[in-house]
Amino acid sequence: MSGRSDNGSDGHDGDRTGDHAAEAQRRLVDAGVQVVDLLFSDITGGTKALTIPVTLLPDAMARGYRFDGSALTGGDRRTELDLYLVPDATTLVLIPPDLFGNDGRPRGRLYCSVRRSDGQPFPGDPRSTLERVLVRAAEAGFDYRVALEIEYYLLRSPDAPGSNHPAATGNAPRRSSASGYFGVGEDMITATRDEIVATLQDLGVGVGGGHHETGPGQEELDLLPAGGIRMADQIMTVRQVIRSVAQRRGFQATFMPKPFTNAAGSGMHLFQQISHYPGGGDALRDERANDGGDDLSATARYLIAGQLAHAPGMCAILAPTVNSYKRLAAGHRAPRHARWARVGESSLIRVPNGIAGEPLQLELRSPDAMANPYLALAVAISCGLDGIEHAEEPPYPLDESLVAYDDAELERLGTPKLPMSLGDALTAMAEDDVIRNALGDYIFEQLLSVKRAEWDDFRRDVSPWEHTRYL
Repeated sequence: MSGRSDNGSDGHDGDRTGDHAAEAQRRLVDAGVQVVDLLFSDITGGTKALTIPVTLLPDAMARGYRFDGSALTGGDRRTELDLYLVPDATTLVLIPPDLFGNDGRPRGRLYCSVRRSDGQPFPGDPRSTLERVLVRAAEAGFDYRVALEIEYYLLRSPDAPGSNHPAATGNAPRRSSASGYFGVGEDMITATRDEIVATLQDLGVGVGGGHHETGPGQEELDLLPAGGIRMADQIMTVRQVIRSVAQRRGFQATFMPKPFTNAAGSGMHLFQQISHYPGGGDALRDERANDGGDDLSATARYLIAGQLAHAPGMCAILAPTVNSYKRLAAGHRAPRHARWARVGESSLIRVPNGIAGEPLQLELRSPDAMANPYLALAVAISCGLDGIEHAEEPPYPLDESLVAYDDAELERLGTPKLPMSLGDALTAMAEDDVIRNALGDYIFEQLLSVKRAEWDDFRRDVSPWEHTRYL
């Protein structure tokens, strides 16, 4: 994958855009590629694709490729919208013949932004929404980058011979041994992890490493810092590669936040970095700190305060499913309260120990991998910017684990709870104008409609737990 500009706004001028397009076309021709997938995201974070012959790509790059934009709505298709996919030539990746079921033929893939017929960004496009927010951050004098930890479970495929795939209501074993969970050797899991890391490396994704997590069959993959658009594109690729490699090796990968009652949940922690734009320099570290410590600048404190203040509404974007709140409610290392700390892993925002010469990071711990990465980053940035603009000070850090306090003590300390359900999060989101402005009216209203319908479906459903308890 060709590297984009790593600044937060991911900007480039018209001449360089033309150069990137020509280089992309040359690479496709040299590789003998015949078809290209144009990828985009719907509002709920699902990856969508439209496949075109490689011969049509130059025209698509110049003028866009028309498609039915109702595919962006997250399943709520009531009207057809004539919109245009505009490929970003810097995101070109050549897909190996054996990945994603390519049937022995190489193909190209490019991420796209969505434009109207007049060339203006479509307000229902998540990628364009993040681009707009990053431009706003740059205009405020900040460059936003983020590193990532994404967690997931590998399950034995339900189609595999002798499968003991857990039931939907299943309680996973309490053991943390992955081999005990799968009933196969550790080498199978290691080989799957190795292929995932190697494949992502070949595709140009900035992989930091992968390792077994605390849950049985649970894995973690770390991504190196990147600009906002590049990171969101990479998250979309990572989820697809993990699923594809797992399936080929007889497993099923799930990013479900809390797949088992008695096992750890899976999160997607954001390690946020802010530098001054355009001059550079860490905006989160106090310039007076010269000992390599983690002394926070006023900008860092204000950003923390903004994200804490808008945490309830942010949850609807960062933790967007009914199941997300079973992870948050479980505690363990998932946040239940809007508090920050320097060492406490149950806090919403944590300041990891810094190393002299490296940018300071603010870890946001509530997101999970079911979130739309474009909207998640857009909302996190916007809420942080709101805190900076209003020079809000956060409460003092609560470095003890929050699970050591009961709810009455936390309330006395002025520590608000995060929403305990998707319904509560949607109510908080509906009342948050900062989140509305970040998403824009179109996505804000569409997402509320889709997610409220999802919440209503859940409330009407009679679950196996209710049968066990009451029938």
